[in-house]
Amino acid sequence: MIVDLSLLERWLTGWSLARGVPLPRHHGGGLAVDVGWPDQWRRHVFVDAGEALQECASHIHEPFVYLKAPVDPDHMRRALPARWTIETPHYLMYRSTPISASAAPPAGYTANMEEENGASLIRLLDAAGQTAAIGRVVLNHGTAVFDRIETVESHRRKGLARALMIALDALAEQAATTERLLVATEAGRALYLSLGWRVLAPYSTAVLAAP
Repeated sequence: MIVDLSLLERWLTGWSLARGVPLPRHHGGGLAVDVGWPDQWRRHVFVDAGEALQECASHIHEPFVYLKAPVDPDHMRRALPARWTIETPHYLMYRSTPISASAAPPAGYTANMEEENGASLIRLLDAAGQTAAIGRVVLNHGTAVFDRIETVESHRRKGLARALMIALDALAEQAATTERLLVATEAGRALYLSLGWRVLAPYSTAVLAAP
C-alpha cells in the first residue's frame, strides 16, 4: 500500500475525531490540524520530508508546532536545520482484515465501553473497578483509526493490551471496516505485528524546543 496524502488524511481525520480537535485541512502541500493544546498548537503532516515540509518549517519560529512525515528519523534530521528536535520514531501501521481471536478480557478483568469525542472507548477494569487498560477506535467511512492504547504499569505483561486491541477490532469488524490504521510506538509495534498488522512506514516528528 502506498502512503499518500489521502491515506494520511484518513489517519489524521480519525486522530482528530478521537482527540476532539478540528479536522485536518489541506495546507502548503500537506495537511494541518489546529490542535490548540498548550503543548501542541498545531501539527503539519506531509507525505515526505521534501520541499513542502522544509518550506513550512522555514516559517515556524515558535515551539509546540509539530512537523510529521512517514520517513525515518535520519531523513527528517537531514531535511531540517539543527534548531529542530527530532523525537523518538513511531510507525504507521495498517491492517485490512479482522483479527480472528476471542475478545474476552483476561480472568479478573471486565470490559466497559463508552463514547468519547468521536471515538468508541473501551476500558478494561480490574477487580476493584479501576482502569487497568484503555484504548479508542474511530470508525469513519470504512476506516478504523486506533488511538491511545495504554496499559497501567502495574497491569502490564498480562495480555491486556492484546485483549483491548482484539475488542476494539471487533467494533471495527461490526462496522464493516476495510482499512485499519494506527501509529505505534517502538514498544507497541511488536504487539501489533503479533496481531497481524504491518508497518507501512516509519513516522517521524520534529518540533522546536520550548525556550
